[in-house]
Amino acid sequence: MLSVQTNVSAISAQRHLGATSNALGTAMERLSSGFRINRAADDAAGLAVSEKLKAQIGGLNQASRNSQDGISMIQTAEGALDEVQSMMQRMRDLAVQASSDTNSQTERDNINLELGQLGQEINSISVRTKFNGQSLLNGSLVTKQGTVGWDGTTPEITGGSGTTGTALATATTVSVSVLSVADAQSAKSYKFSSTAAGTLTLTQYDTTGTGTTGVSQTIDIAALQGGTSENLNFSNMGVKLTLTNSDVSTNTAAVTDLITDLSAAGSIDTLTGSGTATLQTGSNQGDETAVAFVNTRLSGSTGVVEMDNLAKALSTFQATGSRDNASSLITALDGALGSISSSRATLGAAQNRLQHTIANLGTTSENLSASNSRIRDVDVATESSNMAKNQVLEQAGVSVLAQANQLPQLALKLLG
Repeated sequence: MLSVQTNVSAISAQRHLGATSNALGTAMERLSSGFRINRAADDAAGLAVSEKLKAQIGGLNQASRNSQDGISMIQTAEGALDEVQSMMQRMRDLAVQASSDTNSQTERDNINLELGQLGQEINSISVRTKFNGQSLLNGSLVTKQGTVGWDGTTPEITGGSGTTGTALATATTVSVSVLSVADAQSAKSYKFSSTAAGTLTLTQYDTTGTGTTGVSQTIDIAALQGGTSENLNFSNMGVKLTLTNSDVSTNTAAVTDLITDLSAAGSIDTLTGSGTATLQTGSNQGDETAVAFVNTRLSGSTGVVEMDNLAKALSTFQATGSRDNASSLITALDGALGSISSSRATLGAAQNRLQHTIANLGTTSENLSASNSRIRDVDVATESSNMAKNQVLEQAGVSVLAQANQLPQLALKLLG
């Protein structure tokens, strides 16, 4: 039917031309961006998978950098331990020399001078060896101490040497089933106190247990949610207590009893020995690698038995300068040298482990990147063909639309 009002041919040509223009625009967008998926509408499911892969890839790459930083940290500590061991070897030579009666007291006094200087330098290296501002060899490195179990008398650090201090008393109706210092700093002391009814304050002290570090946290026990098990989480210091056997939110007497007993109890002391650095070596929570660093200070209270024995033996020989004490110093140095060697071996093993971790992270990141590319990246060859096809169709569509627009003029001939 020849019609002037409705040009069906032009409408059809416009519809097809619009579809062709959209397809051409999509092809050009994909070629210019390099991505097949530029918005969720392009492939909703593919976009969701791609974003998950991108998160994993980013995490793996950062974990690889973390591992590389960990190797640098280990190398820093191991280099310092090498020097400490060299000085101990020299100290042993001097101790052997002083153990012989071919030396007079004057010679032993001179040997004492060098031993004293070497001991001071070992302490200096222990304090000065840092990575990114964190001391590695003086026991102050933040460490995961592990979970402290409550046995009714003395809380004890799992895997550690020694206890956390004086046993904590507990209320008759409330018991402390778990005491955790998993995220607490090493070589610190923690004490309970209360200044207001229903509240319990935990204060952090230094290694002597007398000087506060200025860190404390107060918890309102009466405001806890009801239940037979409650957590007193002193998150500012990484200390958490789990209470059982009573609903402390409703039992006022139990709250008062608990606060009184804990405030009168002794301190919670974290170990001072080796510090442990926890490295995030994977893209997910829990993908961690722990690296232990020995405490090389000669202070007599480091928590490292061999170093403490050396400090005592050195101090004794410094005070007396006798042949017998020089002989004892040899034995102490042998123990300390063995401890340093063991620590260096541990660090070397951790470094080799991290190198394999980096290689694995690189391989995994590469494979996930390839998977993400197949989902998200544009196939240039295919889109180039689509663009060329749609360019031809667009030109043809414009030409057909122009001809369709001329059709109504045929009606004029009928009016002739």
